[in-house]
Amino acid sequence: MENAKEIIIKLFSGIAEIHGLSKSVGAVYGILFFYEKPMTISEIMEELKISKGNVSMSLRKLEELGLIRKVWIKGERKNYYIAVGDFSSIKDIAKKKHKLISESYESLKNIAQSNKENKEFISKKLDKIEKMKKVSEKILDVLNSELS
Repeated sequence: MENAKEIIIKLFSGIAEIHGLSKSVGAVYGILFFYEKPMTISEIMEELKISKGNVSMSLRKLEELGLIRKVWIKGERKNYYIAVGDFSSIKDIAKKKHKLISESYESLKNIAQSNKENKEFISKKLDKIEKMKKVSEKILDVLNSELS
């Protein structure tokens, strides 16, 4: 079981790095994924041999990403955490990126319409972001048809 645990922790640590997150974020997710039971900060610290601060920051980031959540256990006062999301969901990442690009595109479009003196400069940037938007839409279309 130790080998399996190490492989899973290494897997999610690597995935975290691919997504621009720290290895410890991936390791914390990996340990929650491996045990499939609610765990406290202390238990995670002990399993991974990392500091409380590192575990806390990793849990906060994972919670923010919707990959873990706190659970309440009757009679317990500590916070417990479980893995709930699919850490490597390319589709979710593509959706978030498309949303960010689309929102930025719309905001820049509004600025371009109201800012006459910098309109040409902003329009050039807008053209590039529009291309990014179209590419992200194509990626989402492919992912929606392939992963449905």
